[in-house]
Amino acid sequence: MIPLIFILILISTILLFLALLIHSREYFKPPSSIYGKHRIKYTIPPSVNIVTRRLSSYRSSLSNESESDSTKINQTRSHSLANNLFVTRCTNRRRSSIIDSKQMAQIQFSLPLTADKLRRRSIAICHNLLDGKHSTLDSLIKTIASSKQYSPCLMSFSITYCKSSQLKLQFHSLTSLPLNIQQLTIKVKLSPDGKVKDLTMKNVLPDENVFARDSNEHSVLFSHVSPNKIHEKTLVMKFYGKDQAKKHVHLGQIGKIHFTGVGNIENENEMSFTHEIEHIKMSSIEVLVSLEQTNDHNLIVDIQRIKGLKVDQKNLAATCFFRIILLDRHRPLSTHETKYHRLNSSSFVFHDPLNLNILAFNSTHLDRLMLMIDLYSNANQTDEHRCIGRIKFGSSFLCSGSGTIHWQQFRERQAFSMWHTLIKQ
Repeated sequence: MIPLIFILILISTILLFLALLIHSREYFKPPSSIYGKHRIKYTIPPSVNIVTRRLSSYRSSLSNESESDSTKINQTRSHSLANNLFVTRCTNRRRSSIIDSKQMAQIQFSLPLTADKLRRRSIAICHNLLDGKHSTLDSLIKTIASSKQYSPCLMSFSITYCKSSQLKLQFHSLTSLPLNIQQLTIKVKLSPDGKVKDLTMKNVLPDENVFARDSNEHSVLFSHVSPNKIHEKTLVMKFYGKDQAKKHVHLGQIGKIHFTGVGNIENENEMSFTHEIEHIKMSSIEVLVSLEQTNDHNLIVDIQRIKGLKVDQKNLAATCFFRIILLDRHRPLSTHETKYHRLNSSSFVFHDPLNLNILAFNSTHLDRLMLMIDLYSNANQTDEHRCIGRIKFGSSFLCSGSGTIHWQQFRERQAFSMWHTLIKQ
């Protein structure tokens, strides 16, 4: 009886095992539909290795299908480098590139034909920002000579106040003198004292720096100058010459240089200057000019009013305009012109503001800048516009006249307006 029961139990166990085996094979049988490949089912929680292996096989199948489709499309298109671009996979997604390095090397490029003529103006300005005021005039003359707008006769000199209450004026260089000048005389007048000192140079040769041909020091000395009144002084220099016929020629002058715009001159500091020698004769024309600096990038120049013009009744169609030149220590940087206005009245409102970019000059090097405003007119029966008046703005180290006072007030207040009398040209 016991062996029979044991046999029945064994048979039932085998049948149960077969039933479970058939059921499990039917359950894990892969579906016949093509979308069944995208679905994964488990009766028990799968391990990480199984999931990773199934996902990798799924991605490979999709990539094979996409490559086969793209091959069919590319057969109908012309050959191009763009067809070979693909995503280069890497561990960090942010560093991946859409172009293969081999294909990148095959891409051709070329520079514009006029690339050698193009330059950034800030580079030409900034490479000399660290130069001192006492630098020679060689680089200035080379740059100015290439410009057809403006060719000045420049004088370089320095002023030093000594402990013995003496004011020393030393000359360093002078360029662009007339070719027929053989003797040079400089008369220096210190006001309001009225003291005048002379300096004469003989055997002047053309295209030569008269102060650099020997090792002697060329200077004039003013004595008994009080340090408390040094900022009240003004300086005027007049230049005379003799030509080959021993005839006296007035070459021009520099002045007035106001010492109010020269800081720390009483502390025995050598102050270097570079000025233009020019003929100064005041005209009857006056202009109201406004200077304003909104930020470190922009300088606004606004010619607001003009008066004292001479109206030609025979030429009522005559016009005038202003030409504004921005300079870096006498080097022309940019030139701008205002609108044309009819000369039908002796005074009128102009108001044509101009925005100049001074990004390359910060607050330390802003005194290197100069502004030159020229008035052009075609009155007096002339067909072409010619310059009839000029005014300069800048520090006392670079120019003289009322424009230096305007520049000093503008530097202190960031905005200042002032009337100026134009110099005849």
